[in-house]
This record gives sequence, C-alpha cells and structure tokens, in this order.
Amino acid sequence: MILVYTQSVTNRLRYISKLIFGELLGTDCAFTNFQDDFLSFEGPKLVYAPQPLGNELFIASNSLLFEETVFPIDPLLAEDDGLAVIFPATHEKSSLSFDPFAACFYMVTRYEEYEKQKHDQYGRFPAHASIAVKGKFLEMPVVHFWADRLAEVITKRFPGVQIKRPEYSFIPTIDIDHAYAYRCRGLSRTGGGVARALMKFDFYDVLTRLKVLTGAESDPYDTYEYIQQVHSRYGLSPYYFMLFADYGGDDNNVPVTHKALHKLILSLDYDKRVGIHPSLSSNKHLRKLDKEYSGLSQVLGRDITFSRQHFMKISFPRTYHNLINVGITDDFSMGYASHPGFRSGIARPYYFFDLTKNETLPLKIHPVTLMDVTMKDYLRLTPEQSIETIHHMISMVRSVGGEFISLCHNETFSEYGRWLGWRNIYEELLRFAVH
Repeated sequence: MILVYTQSVTNRLRYISKLIFGELLGTDCAFTNFQDDFLSFEGPKLVYAPQPLGNELFIASNSLLFEETVFPIDPLLAEDDGLAVIFPATHEKSSLSFDPFAACFYMVTRYEEYEKQKHDQYGRFPAHASIAVKGKFLEMPVVHFWADRLAEVITKRFPGVQIKRPEYSFIPTIDIDHAYAYRCRGLSRTGGGVARALMKFDFYDVLTRLKVLTGAESDPYDTYEYIQQVHSRYGLSPYYFMLFADYGGDDNNVPVTHKALHKLILSLDYDKRVGIHPSLSSNKHLRKLDKEYSGLSQVLGRDITFSRQHFMKISFPRTYHNLINVGITDDFSMGYASHPGFRSGIARPYYFFDLTKNETLPLKIHPVTLMDVTMKDYLRLTPEQSIETIHHMISMVRSVGGEFISLCHNETFSEYGRWLGWRNIYEELLRFAVH
C-alpha cells in the first residue's frame, strides 16, 4: 500500500487515485492529512501538496482536485522526457515535472467538455477543439503513460513496490443504424428512395432494390450471418447496438414495429449482447429515450444495460444522467467520430465522475478506439492506409494493457457500394487484434 499525504482528501482525489493506482498500476493507496501519521508510516509514501514535507517523495499539486466547481481552464502544455504532459509542476522540488493526478483527472472526466461551448453540426464536442489535438497526443493513451511516469518515481524511491498493469483485451462492436438497405422500408420510403436514385441516374440502385423486394437477391445490409461466422472463427461474440427509434431526421432505421426487425433483434441476442443505440434526438428529449429503451426491452424480454449514442453524441453531464436514469450501466460512446484515438486519454473502462455533483456515478465508460466511418468517410483513407491505422491503434492499446474496442456497422460488411473491399480490412483487424 502507498500512503499519500495531502492537504485535503476530496472526492476528486479519491476517484483519480483509485483509477491510477488500482486500475492502471495494480496497487493500493490510502490518504491522510495528518503529518504525524504520515511521517511515522514506514511503508511507501508520497506527498501530494503545494509544498514538500521534508525529504519525502513529493509531487507538486495543482488546485484542480481541491476545487468543487467547474470553471474555465486552459492547461499549459509541456513535455516530460519526450512525453506530452499538461499541468506542469509549480514547485522546483517536485519529483515529476507535471501533476499526473490533475492531468489524468482532467482527461478522463472530460473537464473541457463541460466548460468549452464548442459544437459541430450534430451538437458534438469537436476533436479539433480538444487539448489532445492541440498537444498532438490524441492517438496516445496518455493517462496510462502519465501513470507510468508516477510509477517510475515511486518504484525508484521504493523498489519493493509491486506494479501490476492490466492485461490487453479486445471487444468488437457493431452499430445497426440501418438494419436493411431496402427491406421493411414501407411504400412511401421505398418510393422516395427510387425517386432519388432516378434523379441521380443511379439505375443500379433501382435494379438492386427491385431484386431485393422481389426476393431475387438478399438485402445488401443483411450481413448478420457473415458477422457471426467471422467472429466465431476467432472465438469472439460482438456487441450489437440497435437504433430503435421513430423515423425522422438523422434517425432512419426501419420501422420499430416491423416483425422482421424484431426477429432480427432476437436472433442477435443469443448471448444477451444486444444493447441500445439511443437516437440523436433522444439526447435532448428524455421521453424519447424512455420510449426507445422500453420498446427494445420489450422485444428482448429483458432489461438493457449497455448503450452507445447514435453519432457518438455525448452532452456532459446530461447524456450520462439520462442513461443512468433508464438503467444503463455500461456505455460505449466515448470516442470521436472524426478521429481515431483516445478522447479521454485512456484505453480502459472506468466509472463516470460527474463534475457537477463531484461524485462517482454508477455508469462504466468503455472508450472506443477506432471506427470504420472515421477511416472511410472522415479521413478518406485508402484500404492500405486503413490497415496501417488499425495496426497502429491496436499496437498502442496492447502496449498499455488496454481494452481495444472497434466500432463497425452491419453495412460495412455488405461489399456493396462504397463498402466494397471492407470485409478484407475488417478480417485483418480481427486477425491483428486477436493475435
């Protein structure tokens, strides 16, 4: 056990210390704000305060973990032996050139998303506004690296301290925004689709649609048999996130009342891996979230415990409050649609700390590292570049014993239209992620 002396034992400090020491470094820590107790302790110990305490191991503290409100912060960027860091040390005797506790807390709580009012067209916090992009460390799990720097100074001073980092794991996930391309769309939506295709002189789309509707061909987005087969080959079972919302705007799956959709949902839930994909509009309307959750739960015949936001939209802290209110315990939305990498700087699941309440809430966040649409549409990568990106991101997660979570869509595997050739890319992802 490592004893930490500090000026005040706050919820913020307890939270981030448990994450750093318990989850990332595999050791225990305790706190005291009594100097006599600290000085008489004979085991590993450190001072986390504005000023050192004698010759004890000392980490200069920033005020962030001793505040109770959210206020505008623009953390200074610096470098520690080639590693990008934030919150540089304010005392020359500090054993580290930065405050790892404040830095990790700032990233995993998404502090900047509370106080920076910047949004893209979907109301999402944009990656380019983040300190991770400004500091050029978005593609690095810096929370792990910062924790390692702390471990280095501790083990150097106390060689008997045992550090046990977590083991690498892989979770494939599939979003179902459009269960079918042409089936189950209804007369008016089918007619509208045909009209739009004709206006673009896309006769191939019209012909394919007619073949699907007459039963001559299977729907191109009906890739579920392939998905199950390719994952079973590697002993994997993916998580599925089903958009179960009324048609409108950017939420345009097949009708939630259609029996074919219900049959599909039940077929995918053979090991209770179907979760909800809350609609974009439900982010602002809790009643819609309640309706979508209740409807999908009724089809499944059970409560749903995990989710991913449509368009990966998170509004802090409202989105997570709403998910907790309906019964979600695990969310897989933490990532940027536009960029691969580590939105919260970490590649392990962790509990949500609500800055408005200054407390840990019962929702586990599972960061997403990489999404198919990011590579295909946002970055416009070639197949070769996509595979290179996949290898890089998996290697980065594996190096820190992280949890690599991939995000793809059922339509990605259609070998239809813009997704031609993507089965090979995904199978390379699986091969590299597993071995």
